[in-house]
Amino acid sequence: MKKSGFRVLIGLVVIAVIVILVYQNSGKNTAQSGIAALQAIVETGEYTVAVTDESGEKHELEDSSKTMLAELISSTVADAAGEDLSAVLQNPQFLVEITGGDPAATVGVTVYDAGEETDFGMISFADKTYPVKNCGEVLNYLAEIGFATAR
Repeated sequence: MKKSGFRVLIGLVVIAVIVILVYQNSGKNTAQSGIAALQAIVETGEYTVAVTDESGEKHELEDSSKTMLAELISSTVADAAGEDLSAVLQNPQFLVEITGGDPAATVGVTVYDAGEETDFGMISFADKTYPVKNCGEVLNYLAEIGFATAR
């Protein structure tokens, strides 16, 4: 009887540990982890911003353009979990990479240029990629600073 009670107790402890680990990791598997990392980088004020246009050419942004784009992305982009992005993946794309923080990290935001219908993109962080929305303002700003877009 004592052995079975001990086994039940061990089993309950193992189950509790598994539930705790699953619960702790459940929120980390969303775009929110990338958005939070991006916000942390922007808050430091020390970061670089590079934009790769649809032709594959990489451009390093400086001063106010860099700051405005990084702040715009960190304040507007939101998680789009569950959205079907298959239609927009064929559109031209712009990749914005923001690198900074301590330890240094890079967060990439890919915006799919669907003209006036632009809304979706992808956020990449720690070797994971998740869909995001509210990317239209990012594309507007890229057009404003001289990148050729469909808008």
